[in-house]
Amino acid sequence: MAAVGVWSLRRRAGAAGIALSVEALDDRQTHVLRPVPVSGGWQERVREELAASERAFLVAGKGHEEIHFRWRPGRGKQSVWGSMSFDAPSGEVVLDVRDGEGLLGVAGLGKGSSFAAVCQTAEATRLESATARG
Repeated sequence: MAAVGVWSLRRRAGAAGIALSVEALDDRQTHVLRPVPVSGGWQERVREELAASERAFLVAGKGHEEIHFRWRPGRGKQSVWGSMSFDAPSGEVVLDVRDGEGLLGVAGLGKGSSFAAVCQTAEATRLESATARG
């Protein structure tokens, strides 16, 4: 079963362009991302794409520089907390996701769920790792 979980995380990470590391199982994930492509109005585009995702709910802006949300990484109702902080001058987004419900071993949500949510959020909003070079 663990091999299936690692394979799933590796597949999600590859699709999102985010490096898979041993920290992928941590309950809290913080990643610096950038929009693809960087263009005028990218912050608004990212906000709109996040809000339009059926996995996102309770999406709320905190000024123009930050947005908070809940994200369902699995098929069930369990979710993780997330926030995006926008740095317009650098064109970067800090995505912070954490499992605030303490659900360990729940079907569809467990170890790696925060990392899965990072990958899904990055894909849904067309963001890529700011440290990935390819």
